[in-house]
Amino acid sequence: MRIGQGPSLVIVHGSVASGDNWLTVAKILADRFTCLVMDRRGYGRSGNSLGYAIEREYEDIEAVLASAGNQASLLGHSYGAICALGAATRARVTHLVLYEPPLPVQGSVAGGALGDYKKLVEMGDSDGALALGLTKFAGVTPEQIQALRRSPLWPKMVALAPSWTREVEVIDRLGPSLNRYRDLQVPTLLLSGTHSVKYPLQDATEALAATLKNVQISRLEGQGHTAHSLAPTLVAERIATFLLAQ
Repeated sequence: MRIGQGPSLVIVHGSVASGDNWLTVAKILADRFTCLVMDRRGYGRSGNSLGYAIEREYEDIEAVLASAGNQASLLGHSYGAICALGAATRARVTHLVLYEPPLPVQGSVAGGALGDYKKLVEMGDSDGALALGLTKFAGVTPEQIQALRRSPLWPKMVALAPSWTREVEVIDRLGPSLNRYRDLQVPTLLLSGTHSVKYPLQDATEALAATLKNVQISRLEGQGHTAHSLAPTLVAERIATFLLAQ
């Protein structure tokens, strides 16, 4: 989906979500940027394919960047930020914005919970799987899960829960080293919620800040991993300030 006018910004969403989760931020930015809001493969309006690999995600992002022209910035959230990082090592990007990529810098993100998650999905209990994944993979509190259950987001997330399996598997296969990103020169903004869990979200952000050559961190006070939904104006203005200052 293409919204707005001005320099191009490609937006890549995270797990159990779609591009729609970033539409409010995109609309706030639309008077200054042309936002190309992706639906990653298997989500929203995009089709799926057999033989999933993160390299296909890189290729999809590269294709959208190519359609945006040669002066596009790239924004990724959560797993989408991992995909954006990989794409940025292969394609020209003018600026990079990463919101808490859950890189396994301290070891497995899934731990022993992935097997239980898979079993729940195979049994058709996507609701239970989602609750387990949010708790074990993302550090979401029981109170936050209950609030999500009461929101219109929950049934959409439940429907997408099976796709989280392959993405968590990919994350853990990446391993703790960030050397693959060390040569990136693109100006990079790392968004980090002060209420986000330490591992894998804040730890990965700090590790990236120590690895990348041209990087700055912007702390989202009082926010966690979903500030784009809960505080979209704050997120949009941090993004705009960074992009316009470069």
